Amino acid sequence: MAGARYAFAVAILVVLGNLPVKRSWVETIKDIKRSVVPVVCGYTDNKGKWIIADVEGTGFLVDRKAGRFVTASHVLDGLDTFVRETPEHRCEYAIYIPDEGWEKGGNVINLEYFTFNKCIRSASADVAVCTLIENPFTSPRLARNLIQEVNFAAGEVPDGTAAAFTGFPLQRTTPITSISNVAGRATMNDNDPWFFYLLDKTAWLGASGSPVYTEGGKVIGMIVRTGTEESAGIGFARCSAAILDLLTRKPGVEEKQKHEKP
Repeated sequence: MAGARYAFAVAILVVLGNLPVKRSWVETIKDIKRSVVPVVCGYTDNKGKWIIADVEGTGFLVDRKAGRFVTASHVLDGLDTFVRETPEHRCEYAIYIPDEGWEKGGNVINLEYFTFNKCIRSASADVAVCTLIENPFTSPRLARNLIQEVNFAAGEVPDGTAAAFTGFPLQRTTPITSISNVAGRATMNDNDPWFFYLLDKTAWLGASGSPVYTEGGKVIGMIVRTGTEESAGIGFARCSAAILDLLTRKPGVEEKQKHEKP
C-alpha cells in the first residue's frame, strides 16, 4: 500500500512538472519592452547631438534576420506630414533603443538611434513593415540579447481574453502599458478581409503601432485607432493576420511603398 501511495505521488509530481508554467503580466511586459520602439523623426544639430523632433507613434521588432519592425501605416503618414510642415531641419526617420534596456533606473538613459528609409505600407489594413538601415540585432552598439523580436499568436483569441498593449503615446519617450480585455471584433466595411479586435480600454493618442498581446506574450494585433464619440473608451487593434500577410508578401505587390529617404 505504501509503495502504491509513493508511486501515485511520484506520478502527480511528474504531471505537475510537465505542465506549462503560467507567466505573469509583470514578466511578460518586461519582455515585450525589449521589442517595442518609438517611431520618431530627428536630426543632428550643429554640436553633433541627435535631436528628437517628433515622436509619432510606436513600432515593434519582428525580424531578427533582416532588422524589420512593424508600425501602423498612418504613423508613417504622420511623419511625412511633419517633415513637409517642418522644413527647417532635414529630419530623418528613426527608432531608438536604450543601450541598457528600459528596465535601467535613473534619470539618464543613453539611446542608440537606428534610421530607416524603406517601408512597405498597406493603407487599407493600416499596417507598415519597415527595414532599418543598420540591423540592431547585429549592431555592435547594442549588447547581445538586449532586444528581441515578438512572437505572434496562432489563430484568433476569444472575447474576454486579457490583452495588454505597450507603446509610446502622448509624445512619451519611454514606454507605458495598459491591460485590457478583448470585448469583441468588428470590420469597417464588407471589402475588408481583416477584422479589428475591440478592446475595453482607450488607446491614448500616439499609441498607434503598439503590439497587443496576451499574458503569455503572444501578439494578437496592433493598435491602430481609438474610439471617439459613441465608441469612446474602446481601442481598435488590427488582427495579427493582417500583419503577417504584409510580412510575407513579396516586394512590389504592396499598395504603397516608401524607398527614398525623407
